[in-house]
Amino acid sequence: MPILAFACWMVLAAQAGAAEQIGVGPTPWLDVRLATGKLTVKTWNRPQVKVETDGTVEMQHVAPAAAEPRIPRQYTAWSQTIPTSRGDVNLPEESFVLPQLQGSSHDEVMARGQGNTTITIPRGTALVTAQVGTGQFNLRNYNGVFIAHVRDGGVSMNHVDGSGYVESLRGPISASNSTFGRLRARTATGNMMFRGCTSHQIEASSNYGSIVYDNGAFEPGLAHFESVHGNVALGVRGGAQIGARSGSGHIVSSFPNGAQMRGSHNSAQATVRGGGPMVTAVSKNGSVYIYNGSVRSHPRVQAELQGANAFPGQRGHRLGGVPATRALPAMQPARPAVRQYQAPAPQGYAAPRYQAPPRYAPSPRYAPQQYQPPQRQPRAQQPRQQPQQAPPDRQDKHGRKQPPQR
Repeated sequence: MPILAFACWMVLAAQAGAAEQIGVGPTPWLDVRLATGKLTVKTWNRPQVKVETDGTVEMQHVAPAAAEPRIPRQYTAWSQTIPTSRGDVNLPEESFVLPQLQGSSHDEVMARGQGNTTITIPRGTALVTAQVGTGQFNLRNYNGVFIAHVRDGGVSMNHVDGSGYVESLRGPISASNSTFGRLRARTATGNMMFRGCTSHQIEASSNYGSIVYDNGAFEPGLAHFESVHGNVALGVRGGAQIGARSGSGHIVSSFPNGAQMRGSHNSAQATVRGGGPMVTAVSKNGSVYIYNGSVRSHPRVQAELQGANAFPGQRGHRLGGVPATRALPAMQPARPAVRQYQAPAPQGYAAPRYQAPPRYAPSPRYAPQQYQPPQRQPRAQQPRQQPQQAPPDRQDKHGRKQPPQR
């Protein structure tokens, strides 16, 4: 069996040219690895996998009996150290448990090579795993489970419905008009842009990039967006319970339709349209912007986002339809219907720092003293008085005794 599989690999590689098609089952698994090039994966209503490339790509078809044991049930993203002009960025090791794949039988199509490649897969494909060294990965009109890793380049998702793990070490991550059951997205230096998406559970993090979730909705679940040095902008479509926090920056909010707000200059909570799923937006060294709907409806937020360089390092990136590098006109006073929330000034409370209690030492006044019995003093001997002798009897001139004088 291994010899037959190896032979199939070699035959397909020899025959692969500008286009190649392979017949597959209804719920296959596509596994692609490109050293360089732009990889585009899209779907069609045919039971074949079609590969088009301007480089060299080898393909192999693996039957379900051999492919099933190789299907990953859990994806491990190994720890990475990415050198940047501002210092090294360390991404810790992470594990992502894959959900149950659709279908009961999964054959596999493996593709290895380099060059700009477009792969068209059946609409019922259960799993897509893609690794690109230097280039770009685009996923379009797909419904299923996906894993994408790009080292030097970006990841783009358009009309994607499913769950997956996306990692771009030095490039941007973007998604539009997509619905995610569970999504984990992380990058070291790239920005993230989600537009018109709906998420049940999403966690997006970047170190030196900014994150924008514009005109998005949330279903019951958890949602967390965090950047270390970039800004975080959150535009909510529908109800939500938002918690925003900024370390050294500030918080800007705009809810023309009304929202219950409370908090301070760099920490705020908003209940939008009666509340809903819990959403957190955190920036340690940047600012956080929260608003409802699209940023295009909030000119003040849009102006400040662009003025704060919301997408550092990407001069051509467009936010809300306006190039980030184009000079903006002076801000006009906002219409009465649009007001910017001003959080109350902080009270200045700082928790007292804990100090260990002093070691007990008795007061000298009450310090215990050892009992010393008093020493007996020798009694002084009083000098003994000699008895006074009676004066001799007085005699008169005739020799007679006279009584003593008193």
